[in-house]
Amino acid sequence: MTMLNLPHMTRPLAGKTILIVEDEIIIGMMLANEIACAGGTSIGPATSVAHALKEIETRSVDVVVLDAKLVDGSGAELAACLEQRRIPFVVVSGYDKANLPAALRAAPFVAKPVSLPLLIEAIGCLAAASEPSAAAADD
Repeated sequence: MTMLNLPHMTRPLAGKTILIVEDEIIIGMMLANEIACAGGTSIGPATSVAHALKEIETRSVDVVVLDAKLVDGSGAELAACLEQRRIPFVVVSGYDKANLPAALRAAPFVAKPVSLPLLIEAIGCLAAASEPSAAAADD
């Protein structure tokens, strides 16, 4: 059986760098693996706000996967920094979206346990929407 090689379908995150901010290392490693399978490059998992800030300051990041609760604070603390730098993010949490801090409620949301296809789709949409050429191509 021959599979079609459709890079846009099988590698939706090709060329994208995704920072994983997740305090549960096993979940972070699983997300990193899925991002790699989708063609992306993952950074992390960063398990704290401090670690995530260091990564954002020293690397180029296209999208952030952001856990709502981290070992040293809330993902909401990081959201302001991400918005200031115009880095899109998707929130991943075991909390209901309505119970998240206000700074996280407007972002795309994927509930834990994580639906990996839904998360990869959300990351891909955010990455595509943030590309400068994406807006020009729509004209």
